[in-house]
Amino acid sequence: MSSSGGRLPHPHVRAWYSYAFATEVFSACALAIFLPITLEQMAREVGYYAPELVEPCVINGTPSEGIERICKAKILGVWVDTASFSMYVKSVAVATQAVCIISVGPLADSPYWRKRLLLVFAYTGALSGIMLLFFPSTPYTWTPLLAALLNTIGNATYSSAILCSNAFLRDLAREDEDVQKALKEQVDMRAIEDDSSGGNDERGGDERTQASIDSNEGTSLLPKRLVPTVRAISTEDLAETDPIASPYLTTSPKSHYETLLSLTTSRLSSTGTALGFFSGVSVLTLLFIPITVLGGTTFALRLAIGLSGIWWAVFTLPSWLGLPGGQRSPEDDVNIKSIKEAWIKIGKMVSPSQIRQLPNLYLFLMAWIFLSDGFHTTTYVAILYASAVLSMGPPKIMVIGILTQLSAMIAAILVPRYQRMLSNSDAASSTTRKPVTNFKILLLTVIGAALIPLYASAGLIVPYGGLRSEAEMYIFAAWFGFIFGPFLSYSRTVYSELIPPGHESTFFALFSFTDKSASFLGPTVVGLIADLTGNARYGFIFLLLMLTVPIPVLLRVNVRKGTEEARIWTETRSGGRTAHASTGHVGME
Repeated sequence: MSSSGGRLPHPHVRAWYSYAFATEVFSACALAIFLPITLEQMAREVGYYAPELVEPCVINGTPSEGIERICKAKILGVWVDTASFSMYVKSVAVATQAVCIISVGPLADSPYWRKRLLLVFAYTGALSGIMLLFFPSTPYTWTPLLAALLNTIGNATYSSAILCSNAFLRDLAREDEDVQKALKEQVDMRAIEDDSSGGNDERGGDERTQASIDSNEGTSLLPKRLVPTVRAISTEDLAETDPIASPYLTTSPKSHYETLLSLTTSRLSSTGTALGFFSGVSVLTLLFIPITVLGGTTFALRLAIGLSGIWWAVFTLPSWLGLPGGQRSPEDDVNIKSIKEAWIKIGKMVSPSQIRQLPNLYLFLMAWIFLSDGFHTTTYVAILYASAVLSMGPPKIMVIGILTQLSAMIAAILVPRYQRMLSNSDAASSTTRKPVTNFKILLLTVIGAALIPLYASAGLIVPYGGLRSEAEMYIFAAWFGFIFGPFLSYSRTVYSELIPPGHESTFFALFSFTDKSASFLGPTVVGLIADLTGNARYGFIFLLLMLTVPIPVLLRVNVRKGTEEARIWTETRSGGRTAHASTGHVGME
């Protein structure tokens, strides 16, 4: 499975890459852009302008004389702001994701179940998107509700399928030819050490590890200029091979095999993420044509979602044919006990004794709960604000999505480069600069993101500016993308520095769970604010609080001390065993 000599990736790896290429289109296009505005537009088709509730709402209209008119639809007997309806559905979908992630985890650990579950979730999610193609052209009061149900199913199945896909990573990395050679060398070395003491080839191992990184099938699939982007996505590459990215790392070196296995896993994950990202941007750009030709109608939106579902289904076929299925064993029997144990493990991880042992890690998680919710809600609110308040049609909203993703890609390339440049020694003056740490960059991204709701909230006071025009929304999209890309990358990287060595899987499961379990709050509160005040702009005040309140908490995090706490935690737990042997696996890697 080695990639040296320019050979193609192993068939198992190609099948795994194919799924990343398939699923990200549904995420980037359907879940992120089209489903939110489709839900809002479907509700608007059966809605009326408040407060009289007698004039039917206009689709893709222009507000009269700049007045922001609120459209409300009667959903389940209650009059709801159409933008709020979409946010309520988002909250339910995210909460459902959190339950599925933990409940499915034990089955995803099983080689027998993970492929079968991946296919079930993938084709169920794809079908939920395709079914929107068969909605009637005439709006009915039940169509928004059915679309909401399909949206929830699509969100939950997408997250569950990603969980199963990630569960393949370690096994795929262990199949790598270089990893297998390193394992054989380690076994042989231990046999020799049993007979006589001797030195180790640690330096040679590091050189072989770096050679494996520089010459592999993952980065050879991408242009050289985009390799830094792939490395920025990878938390383990940054944390374990780059002294600038992880200046506080003080744990003892891993063996050549353990390091190579970790980096191979990270490389596969990074390449899959990058390929998925590029497929999402490409398809989003292509979908701009039918959306524009059809004038941004509800049918055009449903067509885009349906095509995303078809893309997901078609490119999952190579994964169906190529991924290993595994043999069934007695341990693979489905039972409630395993699901219950998964929830118990999560409960133990947030126990007071655990928090006292790793205070800096849990301080970061506390800030992350607010920041993750704030960032994701900002994205969702901005799209709905552009559609419902500024009456921007789907083609213009697609431009916002493209600008955001392209800016995120550019930032992912430039920020690590400038970080290294600013952290390097100044040869001319013979001085050594203080490293620009990951934590500093993360803090800057949070402050930069807080400026967005601050500017939007200013529209409540000043008569001009404050996100009142389409041009401002385009600038907002570019700025947010430039901030959001580094935020995602560096938040994971900083967190990886605080994780006890050898327990990455378990603690990243907690990281993902806190992300999903808390992210339902923002859309719910913003939806309630819009319903109660009749002005969607007040929601930006809440977003401002979500992004500024955690800053003092974040400032209390000491990464250097947190790294030492993580090392001590691992040494205490291992008790002479390997770190992985003492770790309870929650089912997400």
